Amino acid sequence: MPAATAPRHWVVILAFACVYIIWGSSYLGISIAIETIPPFLMTGFRFSLAGIILIGWTLLRGATLPGWRQWRAALIAGGLLFLFNNGLIVLAELVDVPTGMIALLIATTPMWMVIVTTLNGTIRPNRMTVLGLVMGSLGIVLLVDLNGALNGEGLVLLGMIAVVIAALFWSLGSLYARSADLPANTMLSTGMQLLCGGLLQFGLAAFTGDFARLDFDAISTRSLVAMFYLMIFASIIAFTAFTWLMRNVSPALVATYAYVNPVIAVLLGAVILDEPLTLRIVIAGSIIIAAVVVISRGTAGGKRGDNLMEAIEDAPSVMPEAV
Repeated sequence: MPAATAPRHWVVILAFACVYIIWGSSYLGISIAIETIPPFLMTGFRFSLAGIILIGWTLLRGATLPGWRQWRAALIAGGLLFLFNNGLIVLAELVDVPTGMIALLIATTPMWMVIVTTLNGTIRPNRMTVLGLVMGSLGIVLLVDLNGALNGEGLVLLGMIAVVIAALFWSLGSLYARSADLPANTMLSTGMQLLCGGLLQFGLAAFTGDFARLDFDAISTRSLVAMFYLMIFASIIAFTAFTWLMRNVSPALVATYAYVNPVIAVLLGAVILDEPLTLRIVIAGSIIIAAVVVISRGTAGGKRGDNLMEAIEDAPSVMPEAV
C-alpha cells in the first residue's frame, strides 16, 4: 500500500489561518449580531441552518440517515454544547462582558476537562497538571475586577461567572459525546448536534420572548452580515479546516487554537469595539493561556485514558462556542 502523501504546506497554513482567525473572531461576531437580532433567535437560526447544510452534504455523499437513538444522543450533546454553553456566552455578551475577556475565560475549558475526568476517574493528574490548574485559577481571579463588580458592575461579574460555567458545560458535552451513540462520520455527527442545539435555542427564544421582540425593520445589515459570517465561516468553513487538520497534522499542534484564539479575540475587541485592554487583562490572560499550555504538556504523555490531549482529540471536532 503506497504511503500517504504529505499535505502541501500552503494548505496547512491556510487551514490554520481559518481556525485561528475565524474562530478567534467569533466572539466579536456574536456581539455585533445580537445588536439588532434577538440573541437566541440568532443562535437558533445560525446553528440550525449550519447543521442542515452539514447533514445534507454528508447524505449527498452517501452517508446513512441516522436512527432515533443517534438523534437522542445528538439532542443531549447538542443541548450541553450549544444550548447551555452558547446560551451562557450570549448571556454574558448581553450584560456587556468584553468579548476578549469571554474568550480568555473560555480558554479555561481544558482546566474543566482535567477536573471532570479526574472526578470520574478517567485520568490521574500529575504535578504539572495541578500546577496548571492553580495557575489558571489565579489568572481567573486576577481577570475578574471585583472592585468594579462591587461598584455597580455586578451584572458583568455574573456574566463572567456564566462564561466559566459555559466552559464546564462544553467539557461535559464533549466528554459525553465521546462515548455516545453518534455517527462515526464526524461531519454528520456535528451537523446533527448543531441542528439539535439550534432547535433547542429556538425553544429558549420562545421562552424568553425573542419571537415577540423580533422586528425585521430594526435588523441592521451589520448584524445580518455578522450572523451569516458566524454560520458560514465559523460553523462550516473553520470547522471543516479543523477536521482536516485533525486528520493531517499532530493533534497537539492543532490544539494550539486554544492559545491563539483568545489573543485574536482580545485584539479584535480592543480595535473594533474599543474594549479596554488594561495591563491587568494582559497579565491575567497571559497566565490563563500559560496554564492551558502547562495542563496540555502535563497530560501529553502516559497510557491511553490518562492523556487529556487524546480525550480532547476523541471529543466532538468543534471548539467551545466558536462553531
